[in-house]
Amino acid sequence: MMRHTRGLALALALSTLFLSAAAEQAITLRELAAAERAPPLAAAYRVVLQSAWPQLPGTAGCENGGSETVDGVLSRTRRGDYTGTFTRHTRLLFCGAHGAGVGACALMLEGEGEVAMHGTIVDGGRLRVVWVPAPGHTAQVRGACDVSFKEGLERMYLTAAHGVEFRLPAAGAAPRRERPEGYPWIVVVE
Repeated sequence: MMRHTRGLALALALSTLFLSAAAEQAITLRELAAAERAPPLAAAYRVVLQSAWPQLPGTAGCENGGSETVDGVLSRTRRGDYTGTFTRHTRLLFCGAHGAGVGACALMLEGEGEVAMHGTIVDGGRLRVVWVPAPGHTAQVRGACDVSFKEGLERMYLTAAHGVEFRLPAAGAAPRRERPEGYPWIVVVE
């Protein structure tokens, strides 16, 4: 009886070993097949990002929202990632209280300038881009809010990094428009 148990244990161990190797090979082959099916990517893409921010009415006729456009060309580098300098135009609207014990106020930030964009391929034809304002980017904040709040908003606008992830069309394919899930942007890629 002990010999029979030992035989079953050995058979189970060998079948697990061979099945694990076969399963790993099948998974690897599926991954290779998916990578081989990834479309060839272009050397450069024109990209336009248009904000899809909510526009919310505030009190006394003011609103929260605004719009932003980031537009430029991404070019592939020798490492296989993408970079470019883009033009950004922004109009932000704020309406409400911004701190404890402070009443409601309204302001508008208007900004424009260049941003440096860098993109990394993350999954086949998906690109994750991050952009930061370049030196010389400008912003003007007007409104009835506290000076320190306005200065903080302007400083954040001129320094904060932003990002989005989207699918790149294959080289030579028609332009692609998408609203990536989880990001407040509409992306057009040519």
